[in-house]
Amino acid sequence: MKPSSPRYPQSRRQPRSLSRTHLARAVSAALFASAASAPVAAQTLEEVFVTATKRSESVQEVPLAITALSGDFVAKTNLNDIKDLVSYTPGVTGNSQDSFLDAISVRGIRTQDFGVGGDPSAAFFKNDLYEGRNGSAVTTLYDMDRAEILRGPQGFLFGRSSVGGAFSVHTQRAEVGGGQSGYVSLDVAERERVALDGAINIPVSDSFAMRFAGMYSEEDGFVDNNFPGSDDLGEHEKWGFRWSTAFETDKLTVNTMVEYEDREVAGSLYRAVDTGDIWDAFDANLGGLELAGDDEEIDSDLSLGNTDEAEVLTLGVRVDYDLGFATLTSNTGYKDHDYFYEEDYDGTPLNVNNYGQDQEGDYFQQELRITSNAEGPLNWYAGASYYREEIDTTFTFEGEEDFFCQYYGNYYYPGYDFTGCEDLYAYYGYDFTPNPQGLLTETGRIKGEYTGWAAYVNVAYEITEDLEVEVGARYTQDDKDFSLDVPTPDSDLGPYFGYGFSTDGFIQAQDSWDDVTGRVLVKWRPTDDGMLF
Repeated sequence: MKPSSPRYPQSRRQPRSLSRTHLARAVSAALFASAASAPVAAQTLEEVFVTATKRSESVQEVPLAITALSGDFVAKTNLNDIKDLVSYTPGVTGNSQDSFLDAISVRGIRTQDFGVGGDPSAAFFKNDLYEGRNGSAVTTLYDMDRAEILRGPQGFLFGRSSVGGAFSVHTQRAEVGGGQSGYVSLDVAERERVALDGAINIPVSDSFAMRFAGMYSEEDGFVDNNFPGSDDLGEHEKWGFRWSTAFETDKLTVNTMVEYEDREVAGSLYRAVDTGDIWDAFDANLGGLELAGDDEEIDSDLSLGNTDEAEVLTLGVRVDYDLGFATLTSNTGYKDHDYFYEEDYDGTPLNVNNYGQDQEGDYFQQELRITSNAEGPLNWYAGASYYREEIDTTFTFEGEEDFFCQYYGNYYYPGYDFTGCEDLYAYYGYDFTPNPQGLLTETGRIKGEYTGWAAYVNVAYEITEDLEVEVGARYTQDDKDFSLDVPTPDSDLGPYFGYGFSTDGFIQAQDSWDDVTGRVLVKWRPTDDGMLF
């Protein structure tokens, strides 16, 4: 029973800050005098190389609807997390200030499923590791190499949950033979904002190097809450680090990465839309409700809380071995996360619709791929991948018992002026025993175990210098084991609002899906500056 369609009180107002450019240059120059400048190169358009097609290519040569952003662009435009890429990608909408992905739409395709049984319609990857779902997928972009956003179905290239498109970001790797280099960047702004990030590349030997990167960011709240006793909202504090290594010989390259992030930020902030039939009914049945403040403020009780907290650990190992005729690649990734979220969804000063999510999970994936190294007209790649995900989440819906009864009674029996559950139950001839806190709290625990594997092959043949044909096939199988436990709430109302049912312990469901995906691509360059595909 939501009183209205809530909305955010405002777009995030960016604080005025000391530009990072001059400070970063000064600090970097002082720390790393060996960093060379390139005034001529800085005046040319930067060429971005991407790996969406399983091999490194200039983005201008890739026959896909793709937007590629360099790491330098990501830093200079202060893109915070993977959802900020939406602002610079045509055909993609749905950024928000929380860690939910259900609002992301690619060419009009989106999912409104914020649970853990389904998957987002757009897939998110970081260093080729699937980022997963709400809570774990949104980590900070710092010390980045590039970002690739592909529009349209990408099941053949990426597999997991990419019916709408795929977001793929890559961090800077440790560089062997590049010498010692690094940077430090600092933003200081109003609202006590401090944003610090930096990295250093350390060559250990002719074949081994390490790179350390880290970030810290904090800011005070910027949204006024008119509810008595409330502080400004929208604050955040987060920090993280990344340790990367690289080992290289003539034939073997090994890259490793360890990344950890801890964030404590505000949950979504809502202000109910106080016009229209839904609001009028809500207002009338609850006895004259008014929202304090203007549209850039909120008036919210936040009875359950308002927070978006997560700890995310990511491990990655990539091994490339040159076989001469082809390169054999192994890509292994593991991710563990704890996530806690609370918000007041109704956007009013009444304790009516509060939502919480407490989640922990881990994810493992392994991919083996072989890619041809031929310089002739024939090129190919083939591979197989496997993943396993385990997720355990408790959802909470909470509100005051008397508000539910008051609304229900006055809506269906106008003129009786019900004030709470005792009045309503007496009307039906029953006694009502209130919960000790006067709350209806409905919880549901979900446990999921998901596995899948895929095998694929792709062959490309260059008929002429300007005409190329590709043919590929992919087999995919996914298995899901899903368990749900909805205990009966400690209230005479029962499972009235959140779920509408309860279970006697866990109920379980299993299902599996498999499919063969084909791909035929023709790429033609009618001119040196144009390509049709």
